[in-house]
Amino acid sequence: MYLLCKLLYITVFALLSAAPPYLQLYYHDALGFSSDQIGFVLAIAPFIQSLACPVWTCLVDKRPKLHGIVMALTSLVGCLAVMGIMVLGHSVSTTKSNGTIIPDLSSYTFLAEQFSNSNLVWITSGLALMLAFFTLPNVSLVDSAVMKILGPNKILYGEQRLWGSVSTGLTILLVGELIDLTGQLDALFWVFGASTAAFIVCALMTKVTDIPLEQDDSLLCPASLDDEELAYNPEQALLGGPNTLPEEKQNYSNYQTISPYDSGHGHGSIMLAKSKSRNSILSIAQTLRDEADDLLEPNNVDLSLAISRVTSLEHAMGAGIFAESSSSSGSSSQTSETQLFKSPRVLSFLTTTLLFGVVLSMIVNFLFLFLNRDLHTPTSWIGWTGPLGGVTELLCFCFSKQMTEYLGTTGLVIVAHAVTVVRCLSYTLLPPDSLSTNISALLLQTLHGIGFGIFWGTAVSEMDDLFPPAQRAMAQGVLGALHTGLGTGLGALIGGYLYEYFGPLWLFRSAALLACFSTLIFCIGRLSRFDTAAR
Repeated sequence: MYLLCKLLYITVFALLSAAPPYLQLYYHDALGFSSDQIGFVLAIAPFIQSLACPVWTCLVDKRPKLHGIVMALTSLVGCLAVMGIMVLGHSVSTTKSNGTIIPDLSSYTFLAEQFSNSNLVWITSGLALMLAFFTLPNVSLVDSAVMKILGPNKILYGEQRLWGSVSTGLTILLVGELIDLTGQLDALFWVFGASTAAFIVCALMTKVTDIPLEQDDSLLCPASLDDEELAYNPEQALLGGPNTLPEEKQNYSNYQTISPYDSGHGHGSIMLAKSKSRNSILSIAQTLRDEADDLLEPNNVDLSLAISRVTSLEHAMGAGIFAESSSSSGSSSQTSETQLFKSPRVLSFLTTTLLFGVVLSMIVNFLFLFLNRDLHTPTSWIGWTGPLGGVTELLCFCFSKQMTEYLGTTGLVIVAHAVTVVRCLSYTLLPPDSLSTNISALLLQTLHGIGFGIFWGTAVSEMDDLFPPAQRAMAQGVLGALHTGLGTGLGALIGGYLYEYFGPLWLFRSAALLACFSTLIFCIGRLSRFDTAAR
C-alpha cells in the first residue's frame, strides 16, 4: 500500500545520508580545511534550511500540481552543487605552501588560477548554501506530499516514514564500505548522485491532487481493496482482537483515519483529500499525532504508530517558527500565548531544547572527523554508526509513551542528558589505533539514538502538555526551529572553533559541561513553584 510514499522516503533519505555526514571528512582531507572552517561551512545548512523549508512548502501548498516538479528541480540543483564540491576536491591538492593551497590541474585544466584558502572556503560555502536551500528542504516537501497522498488515511504516516529511517542507516553503512573498499572519498558523491536520480524519478511520479475513482495507479494507492482491507483498524492491530464493533464507532468519529464506517470510500480505490494551503503541514501533523496517541495503548507496542506520534523534525522545519494557529484565536489567545512563552517552565524547557541541540551538533558534526583523523577508525567501521544509532533511536521512539508514563518528563530529559554526558566523556578516554577503540566507538553511537530519541519524543509531548490545542502547531514550530535550526548551527560553529584551537578532547568535554548546564536549567524550571505559572 502506498508504494510511492515509501519510495519517496527511501530515496530522499538516501541522498541526504550519502553526502552530508561524510562531507566533514572531504572538507578536511580533500580541501584541506581547518576545523573552524569546517564548522563555518557546516553551520550554513541549518540556518538556511530553517528559512528555505517554509518557502518551498508554502509554494507547493499554493501550487499543488507543481509539487513533484519542485521536488525534482530542487534536488537536481542541490546535486549540481554537491558535484561542484567534488570538482573542487579534484582540482585542489591538499599540499599547502605558506597557507596557500596549490591547485593540481592535471585533471581540470580549466582552473588555471591558484585558490587561496579563504577563497576556497567561500566558494565551498556558496555551494553548501545551494545544497541547504534546494536539497535539504526536500524531506519537508516529501512529508507534505505524503500527508496529502494519504489524505484521510494519514494514520498510516508512520509506516511510510519508517522506511526513511531504514534508508538512512543502510546508506551511511554503504558509503562507508565503498570508501574503505575504493580508498576514495568520491564514493560518497556517486552514491549521492545515484540517490538523487532515483529521487527525481519518484518525485516526477508524485501527484498530490485529487485522483478519480476510476484511475488505476498502484504506486499512489491500491488498485483494489476488499472490505476487510479497507476496514483496517490500527487499534485492532495493536490489541490483536476481532474487527471493531459498531458500538466503538464513536471512538473514531473525530478522526480522519481509515475506518469501516467511512462511507466516503468506494470499492476499488481511495479518494485522496485535496490539500488546503491554509493548513500547514505542521497542523496536519499535530492532528496525526493526536490520533496516534489515542490509538497507542499503554501496554502495547506499534512502531508505525509510535513514529506518527513523535512529530517529525521536518514537520517543524517545514512550518517554520510562525506556524498558523486557529483562526478563531483572536487577541486574547495571542495574549495567553505570550504569557505562556514568558513562564519560567516554558522558557527553561525551550532553553534546554536549544542547548541540547548545540550539544548534539557539536558531537555529530565532528564525530566522523574525530574517529577518522584522531582515532584512525576505518571508514568501513564508521559506516556502521548509521544503522546502530538508527536502531536505538527507533526503539526509543517506539517505547516513548511507556517510558514517559514510567519515568515522567523530568526523568526522561535527565536520562537523555546523562547518556549524552557519558558518551562525550567516554570519547575522551579512547586510545587511537586499537580494535577495542573501534568497537567502543560503535557502542557509544548507540547512546546517540538513546539520547536524541528519548529527548525528542519527550520534548514533543511536553510542548503539547504546556500549550492548548490551538497553539500547539506554533509551539512545535518553535521547538523545531530552536533545536534543528539555531541549536545545530551554533553547535557547528562552536564545535569547529573548539576542535581547531583546543583539540577534540576539549570539544567533547565542553559538550559534556554544556549538557550538565542544560540539565541544571531544566531542573530549575521544573521546581514546584513554577507549576501554576506554566498553565
